[in-house]
Order: sequence, then structure tokens, then C-alpha cells
Amino acid sequence: MADYERLQADAATALAAGDARAAFQQLREVLRYPGQLGADRRRWTEALALFERISAALAGAAFAAKVVQVVADPDDVSALYALGDALVEQRLPAIAATILARANTLAPGRESIVTELVTALEMDLLNAEACRFLRAAPDLLARSFHCRYLLAFNAIMTGDLAEPRRLLPGLRMYHGEPYQGMTTALEGMLARADALDGVAALDGRDLRGWHFVLNGSILLHLSPFGFDEGMHGRYAYIQDSDELCLEGIRRLAVALDALGLSPPRVFALPDRESAILAEAVAHLLELPVEPWVTGRDGVGGTVAPGLVVAYDLDRLPPEVLRSLTLQRPGQVLFSHATCWLSEPMFAADLTTYLYQVSRTPWETRLAVDPETRQVKESAPREGEVAELATRLVGTTLPAEALPKVDLAALRALAARAGTMTGDATAGALRSEGDRRRLRLGSPVPSNRFL
Repeated sequence: MADYERLQADAATALAAGDARAAFQQLREVLRYPGQLGADRRRWTEALALFERISAALAGAAFAAKVVQVVADPDDVSALYALGDALVEQRLPAIAATILARANTLAPGRESIVTELVTALEMDLLNAEACRFLRAAPDLLARSFHCRYLLAFNAIMTGDLAEPRRLLPGLRMYHGEPYQGMTTALEGMLARADALDGVAALDGRDLRGWHFVLNGSILLHLSPFGFDEGMHGRYAYIQDSDELCLEGIRRLAVALDALGLSPPRVFALPDRESAILAEAVAHLLELPVEPWVTGRDGVGGTVAPGLVVAYDLDRLPPEVLRSLTLQRPGQVLFSHATCWLSEPMFAADLTTYLYQVSRTPWETRLAVDPETRQVKESAPREGEVAELATRLVGTTLPAEALPKVDLAALRALAARAGTMTGDATAGALRSEGDRRRLRLGSPVPSNRFL
């Protein structure tokens, strides 16, 4: 049988056995953009009828009702749009893009459909496809600020800096919000790209350079694992370690020095992982450590200058994240780990590494039993914050942890970042406004798992 028939049959079998999640995993491969349905109405009706039953089990009746509308008429553009929009809300962009692409085929050039389709493609890191759909609608580009902005942004995400430069003069003609904020963000990216001339290649392998261009954030460490096999400096799955935490702190010190920054204190966030890391950073940088104070509404936060240390922004409760939203004079936010496939409220000013799935050094971990050779989970590491921080500080780094060539490249980028002003200013040097949004993906491609 062809893939479509096999996957459809496997999904139906799993659902009949009561395993809706396994059924979804099979059917997702049918519906994932660009999908295996083509223009065949029978396939659309058949696959989405099964999807409706799976959705009812996993997402509830309200969502399933939107699927039912498309099953009733796969050519109903309004129903397709409503389902695509709901799939975006459910964080299922790959399926949303398939649904919205059909709506766009049936009713080409509708701004609401094109922009929602582009949103889904962006979320699935298919920026080149987003550009293709936008360029296929020249009349829409001629009259829509939003579509021209989306083309400029998605072009940057493919490594194309010429297209946004061409589009910027027209975008600058729109005043007020949200136009000005969106244009300013593009201008900042382009200015940072220009300012990195001579210190960053900004090619399909320069993860650190593009991370700074897009986010104004400095990436300290590049994963050596699978670099030439599609990861290009990101981690897929990592069990973090004291050694990598220590390496991150050593690199942090290099970047702060190159930026010309000398924080007077370290702020420890309230979660255990951040508190351990903050104690270690304070010890190694010879700074006092103080607790970060979060307002009762989560909006407050300490206003004094200092280095705010987070283990991972994705692990922080919402009220703590909200308290970190504003850039304040002399405050620098360091997050050791950053997930490159999720979108927190903002980007840290500096981060050690990018991951897809990560375990901290102190939680349960997978290990091979030396006697049985079976993989098992180890117990979480016990101990007080100060004790675990001391252990981290006392770790011996392997010789390859801080190669001179990469440290020189990091220092050069940070030093150049320290000279940027205006919209291009590095996050670590900004003193007002909201922190910049963390952009998913970059012109540097990467394998994805799960």
C-alpha cells in the first residue's frame, strides 16, 4: 500500500484499540504540510473524518466540531480557515499549513488566509515556503503592510538580506503602532547584520551570528555533536552537566568582558536550578548574590543593576517571567539553556546553548547500568543549593571545552556587539523597553526530532 493508505489504516487500528494518541501520531504524517491529500476530495473527507474522531478524544468537542465542518465540505473556504486558525492555536502548525494551503488554493489572495498560512509556516520553520506564498500574491503585497512585513521578516529567516532592504522604504511610510514597532524590529536586525561584517560569516552554518542578528542575544556555546550532520551547533537531546554549566559561566565571563560590562551583583531567581547556577556564577565572578524579588502581580521585579541568572526561561513560572519582561539600566539576563523550538516571552541577553529536549544536571537522568547494560533512570541529585553550587564550581573542565579559536570568535562578536547603538543595541546593553522576542529558528537549518 502507498504511505497514505498504510498510515490511514494504522491510525484507524490504533483508534479502534482506544489509543487516540498513537492514532494521531500516524495520521499526523498524512496531514503534515504539504500533506498527502493533494486535490483528492475523497482523501480529504476520509482523512479528516478520522481526524475528527481522534480530535474528539484528544482536544474535545469544540475543536472536533471545526473538523466536522471541513469533512462536510472540503471546499468550504470559511470552514478550512476556521480549522487552520484553531490548529495554530493548538500549536499544530504543520497540519494547519496543509489546511490553510488548500483554502488559499480555493480562494487565492485573501489576506486573512495568506497571513494565517504564513504564521503556520513560520511556526513550523518553513520560512522559504512562507516567502513563496507571499510572492505568489503580488496584488496583496502591493496593498498590505502586514504582508510586506511578513515577506521581509521571512526573507531574513532564510538568510536573504536584500529583500527586506528593498521593502523597508515602503514599510517606513506607515506610522504609529503596530507598524512602527514591526519596522523598527526589522531595522534592528539589518543593522546588526551590517555591524557584524568582518566578525561573522552569516552563512548557513553561523548559528551564533544569526542568533545575535535575530534576537540581539549572544550564544556562548555551540554543540559539537552532529554539527556536520544537520544540527549545526544546536542540541537535539542533552543531559546537561556540571561541566557544561561551568563552561557556560566561563564563556559568560568572556562575553561580559568583551561587552565592557561589570555587573555589581548576581540575582538568583527563586527556582532551584537557577539558584544553584546563580551561586556558582557569583562565586566564579566574585560577586555578591541576592534574591530576585518578584512583585505580587508578577509585573514588579528588582530594579537595581546586576546579572540575573536563570537556568532556563522555559522552566520559570509565569509571574517570574513577567517580572523579567522589562529591560532595566544595568540589568543583564543570562539564561544557561534555551529551547530553540519553543517561544518564551522574550530572549535572554546571553545563553549558553540551544536545545530541543534537555535534562538538568540535578534531575532524573538516563544512564546505562554497568552490570545489566540496560538503560535506566538515575535518582535526582540531592543536596542544598550551596552544596550543589560548590560541586559545580569544583568541576574540572575537559581540555576541549574552551578552544582558543572559538573563544576568540565569541570575544570578537561580543566586542562588536558592544559598539552597536540604536535599534541594533545588544540586549545586554539595552536599558529600557520590553525585552526582544525570541525568534524561532534561523537561516541556519537543523534536524528536528519528536
